[in-house]
Amino acid sequence: MAANVAGLIHTPGEPIALEAVDQWVPADGELLVRVEAVNFNPIDAKLQRSDLFQSTYPLIVGFTFAGTVIATGRGVESVQRGDRVAVARWGRTGDDHRFGALQRYALALEQNTLRLDLESTTFEVASGLIANLATVVSALSIHMGLAKPPLDGSVQPLPPPHSNMDARRKRLLVYGGSSAVGGLAVQYAAAAGYEVVTTASPANRPLVKARKAATHIIDHCQPREDLLDEIRAHGPYDGGIFEAIGSQTTTQLMADLLRDTGGQFFSTSPSPGDDRLPANVTKTWSGYSEDLVTNPENRELRAWYMERFLPRVLKNGTIWPNPGLWLPGGLRSAQRALVLLHEGKVSGKKVLINPQE
Repeated sequence: MAANVAGLIHTPGEPIALEAVDQWVPADGELLVRVEAVNFNPIDAKLQRSDLFQSTYPLIVGFTFAGTVIATGRGVESVQRGDRVAVARWGRTGDDHRFGALQRYALALEQNTLRLDLESTTFEVASGLIANLATVVSALSIHMGLAKPPLDGSVQPLPPPHSNMDARRKRLLVYGGSSAVGGLAVQYAAAAGYEVVTTASPANRPLVKARKAATHIIDHCQPREDLLDEIRAHGPYDGGIFEAIGSQTTTQLMADLLRDTGGQFFSTSPSPGDDRLPANVTKTWSGYSEDLVTNPENRELRAWYMERFLPRVLKNGTIWPNPGLWLPGGLRSAQRALVLLHEGKVSGKKVLINPQE
């Protein structure tokens, strides 16, 4: 086995430094993975530039990855050496650099690991789903109270005419339908039987349309007032509003959308200016995937997600992540990946590297 090398951040704001690190030994309930796909998330770029979570340094970022099991600790039963797996860095591993994705060999908790049963399931797709889809399940089904999709792929039928229920499905607004989380939210909500209105740029409209899940796709590049008018015209959003970008710009847009009527929207991230929202508008955000996997109250939903729903969608391809943008050069391209995310130069794709290159 080759020596371990990692991309380290020694202090907030510093660029990544490639350095030799220890070859970790898995303890009870842990496994060692040869990392073959690091799937970057915007939080990785934010962590490099600010100490959001008062992290322990040196820091190895990277919260989702996939690869091959090299060794297992005592008590590990669901995977064995040679298995292909996808991993999310949840719970206590979040502040332990041994579990960070940006290295050739990373530790993983068995409970945060999904064995990939099919050789046809790529590392790209599996690493693109495991954490981002957990975010969607938590945001929509825990925080927003929406129904889960049926496992058999069917959709609840419309209520019969003249029933006490509305004659249509509830409608959800997902702002940012071509983002990594927004695209999955559109698919998840549609599979659960909701009408979904979403937004995308003209360049990313084909990606959103290809998912065959959105009822309406609104051009978010049009003039601001026209955009707001079109969003309102496709309401009311009795299923809720999920803002999947989490920027200052999109937060202000949601504030303007709800300014006259008041209301709540759910977002993926805090942003500057959140404290200046109108008094009648509430922005709600959370560490959604952590809520799903670490909160004891959500134990049953976590089991449903990790043991039934996620394996099923990976098998049948009914929910799929944005296509990958692979950067050559392995760990040498990690800093470039973080810069691309920080500068907002990635749209409709997921950035990945293979640390073995």
